[in-house]
Amino acid sequence: MLGGLAVLVPGNGGHPVGRSGHRAVTDEVSTTPGLFNRGIAGVRAMVDVGVERGVAVPACLVGSGVDENALADDAAHVRAWQELTVAQNLVRATGDAPGLGLEVGSRIPLRTYSVLGFALLASPTLREAAAVGLRYLELTFAMVGIHLQEDGNEVRLILDDGLVPPPVRHFFIEREIANIRAILDTIVGRPFTPLRLDLRFPRPEESAPYKVFDDVPIAFGAPRNAIVTLAAVLEQSLPQADQHTMQVCERECRLLLARRTDTGFAVRARELLMQWPDGIPDMGAVAAALHLSTRTLHRRLAVEDTSYRRLVDAARHARAVEMLSDLGLGVDQIAVRLGYADAAAFIRAFRRWTGATPGAYRTRSVRNLPRSHA
Repeated sequence: MLGGLAVLVPGNGGHPVGRSGHRAVTDEVSTTPGLFNRGIAGVRAMVDVGVERGVAVPACLVGSGVDENALADDAAHVRAWQELTVAQNLVRATGDAPGLGLEVGSRIPLRTYSVLGFALLASPTLREAAAVGLRYLELTFAMVGIHLQEDGNEVRLILDDGLVPPPVRHFFIEREIANIRAILDTIVGRPFTPLRLDLRFPRPEESAPYKVFDDVPIAFGAPRNAIVTLAAVLEQSLPQADQHTMQVCERECRLLLARRTDTGFAVRARELLMQWPDGIPDMGAVAAALHLSTRTLHRRLAVEDTSYRRLVDAARHARAVEMLSDLGLGVDQIAVRLGYADAAAFIRAFRRWTGATPGAYRTRSVRNLPRSHA
């Protein structure tokens, strides 16, 4: 049912929503979407909006490792950290324009969810669609956390942005809200109107973009981000319900999920290192995120012929290159963010990786970077 049902923290995988529509229940699902590939549609929507706002395609993609040619390939996939990088580029280049996320989220239609989208459409009720969506969270474009809470006669879809980098939290909350509503509109066959929206950020000075929610009460400055509706809505029948189609599509979803999750622990650990919000974590923190003991993670990395130190070194290299594209960050700041004792240690490491100092590398990169146009 929902286009953004996952979080960037460890969890228990996808469990279906409970069927008790009348007693108070809380069904919470969490996963780590950064460990899995996702389709190119999210990146393509951001680039399209960026171009319309005067940001050149290369400027949108800088530091992400996404090839411009991949944008036209519906079969292309990216990692969550790559999508996050594009979002950071877009937000920075547009000055975090009001409604930016709303515009992007509305451009990720249900058809981009491939076989999962068909499974959602063919579900008999919204409750069943929610169960399917939660089971296959890793097949979505999720970047923020989600908790589906059913309490009495209300259902709250809580969007948790706690582990999304602060500069893009507002953007991703907007994107998820717009995408969820667009998907629900398609599934139910008519405009879906929530009971209300609760948003943690303050009312923006430019509120025109929120006129798309004129029919929905919005509480800015709320304690949490949530889409709220009546629990009874979950029981409504869907117009394209087809049990056989849903079962066939679910089988395909299981196969897709198995292929996407069949990655080694070195890959998973590196992805966590690439998107960890506060510097470089120690091995114990990464092991906990992977539901392993530190000793077990050490052993499994050794089996894959690598070590945590080597993964940290590779992640620092990649993140350093990304950070150097932000001219607002000094070398000292980057060194601190990457966990170095001082700038000198960072400079030595960077010269070992690239053969150049961070300053020289930045100068060369800026010289070659295509400029956005007004």
